[in-house]
Amino acid sequence: MVPDLSLVDETFDTNITQSYFLSIQVCLDGFSFSILDPVRNKYIQFRYFSFHPKVKESDLPELTNRIFEQNELLNLPYKKVFILIPSRFSTLVPSGLFTPDEAAAWLRFTHEVPENHNVVFSQMKLADAWNIFAIPSHLSDIFKRQFPEPSFFQQYIPMTETKLAISRPGVSKTQLIINLQNNYFDIVVLEKNNLKLSNSFQIRGENDLIYYTLFVFEQLQLLPSNIEVQLIGAHPEFDAIRKTLEKYIKHVKQPGLPSGFQYSYLFKDVPGHRFHNLLSLASCVS
Repeated sequence: MVPDLSLVDETFDTNITQSYFLSIQVCLDGFSFSILDPVRNKYIQFRYFSFHPKVKESDLPELTNRIFEQNELLNLPYKKVFILIPSRFSTLVPSGLFTPDEAAAWLRFTHEVPENHNVVFSQMKLADAWNIFAIPSHLSDIFKRQFPEPSFFQQYIPMTETKLAISRPGVSKTQLIINLQNNYFDIVVLEKNNLKLSNSFQIRGENDLIYYTLFVFEQLQLLPSNIEVQLIGAHPEFDAIRKTLEKYIKHVKQPGLPSGFQYSYLFKDVPGHRFHNLLSLASCVS
């Protein structure tokens, strides 16, 4: 497979990859990965492979295997490996209530978890919660074979933790982030440096996103004219969705590359909003 976008900074050195962080995202939109040099806190490598619009979740393991076979970079050793597998089967549990043995029960209480899915959990330190989610077992097995100790994440973590990390104490500004996926979207609301809401909604019709977004505004008593909405993620109708949102919400922002990192000059070609969660992963791990 030929990447749609491939960037390699001249400082990238295959002899010292054991000092680098590798971040990978795989979903129906495609397979992407980035490499961070943590010593300089600088991104020096990026590749993105788009998938056919008719790709199904069951196709992802085969496509992932093919990319591993054809990209020697992914067969080198890395200091840390972060895997982002977006999933709408997710729930958050306060840290004071969470125990690993009950993780699957918590998720099945809120979702009908599909067969052949593994239940995984990750800590959200700044939100003082645990993110429990389900990912396809065949896909997670591939990553476990490929890397010694991969860390798995669901999109709520980069959407939430990176924003809380840069929030200043005492600032009461409400933040609302919408993350677009192929057939669903996520909403995260942060208020007074705390996570107030995180939820995912399926997109079955053209008005679903507007309906659920305005429903969240109503339930949380937020004024669309006062709140800035940050729109990230990937969707075939991304631009059209943004224009529709702007009819109802005054401030809709399409953020660029995540702050807190240095980037090779080549990253000017990377659409920051599309890969915002992937490029935020490294800041979610201490």
